[in-house]
Amino acid sequence: MDAAATNTLAIPPVSVHRPTTVAEDTITLAAGVWLLAGTYVDGWAHNNLHDLETFFTPWHAVLYSGFAACALWLAALTLRRHAPGARWTEAIPAGYGPAAAGVVLFLASGAADFVWHSVFGIEQNLKALFSPSHLGLAAGGFLILSAPFSAAWHAPERSRPQLVPAFVSAMLSGMVAAFILQEFAVFARHGLVQTYVGSAAQHAVTAPTSSGIMVALGSFFVSTVVLFVPILLLSLRWHLNAVVPAAMAFVPSVAMQLMVAMRDAWLVPVALVGSVLMGVAWAVVRPGPGRHARLMTAAALSPVVFWAAYFAGVALHDGALSFSPEIWGGTLAWTGLEMLGLAVLALKGGAPAALQHRR
Repeated sequence: MDAAATNTLAIPPVSVHRPTTVAEDTITLAAGVWLLAGTYVDGWAHNNLHDLETFFTPWHAVLYSGFAACALWLAALTLRRHAPGARWTEAIPAGYGPAAAGVVLFLASGAADFVWHSVFGIEQNLKALFSPSHLGLAAGGFLILSAPFSAAWHAPERSRPQLVPAFVSAMLSGMVAAFILQEFAVFARHGLVQTYVGSAAQHAVTAPTSSGIMVALGSFFVSTVVLFVPILLLSLRWHLNAVVPAAMAFVPSVAMQLMVAMRDAWLVPVALVGSVLMGVAWAVVRPGPGRHARLMTAAALSPVVFWAAYFAGVALHDGALSFSPEIWGGTLAWTGLEMLGLAVLALKGGAPAALQHRR
């Protein structure tokens, strides 16, 4: 075996919090997708099956086996980096510290979930989202899935193709938040701005109540944060191809519909149109690190064009909107201002100059 081959196969020298490779982050993502798939399948069961009486279900098997894969892989990464006599915490890969904490939190919450189900039974619908053990599972899963993003954030030498795991990681982390906040997910249902069929089989536009309007506005606020904050975080660090923000808005929206058994399947093409429009906006504005005005513009435009497509799709499907122009127009303005404000705060916070690496 020649020297080059020997160097290729050699285990890299051990150092404190040695970074992961792109291949290692990709394996982390594969295990994370397994975990997230189990989460959404379990969510589907809680939303659509009303006779769940046991903790031991096929969807829990997918969920917890996915967690086991994540935990074992993180343990393997840490073991490979551990030096004799050194602290185990120092062997955790760079950016993976929160994921290690997430493994512990997920394990503890899983045990608590078993006890909770044994004492209080199996939760359904809204109750499942407020269960303390489920909130712990969601928080742990979020920390685990965000590891490749965190690792890439501290590795400015990576090229654009090598950043794909970071982009996917940010999207999957947002999908964990979308899952636990699904009652506020606009693309899970369209009843927020729905019209109804009258006795003459004609669309009858109903006048929404003030409380209904506020609930709808709150849902748009929450969905805006869940969908667009991960994109904002990525754009603070890297220049994004327009396909990236479009995909990061589209995939979670479709996942929401899948979890509710495609009750409003027509919302999928609506989400596609909104995502494409948002991608076009990013291609035109071209935001990125150091381009503060462009970044704020793209952040503000993203929810406006995305939710505009949603309102247009609902109007075409239902024949009309129950919201007046002031309400749906104000909703677009509010969500745009929301992301503009978050972008300003993020830029005012200021990332270290070493992290503002342009691509």
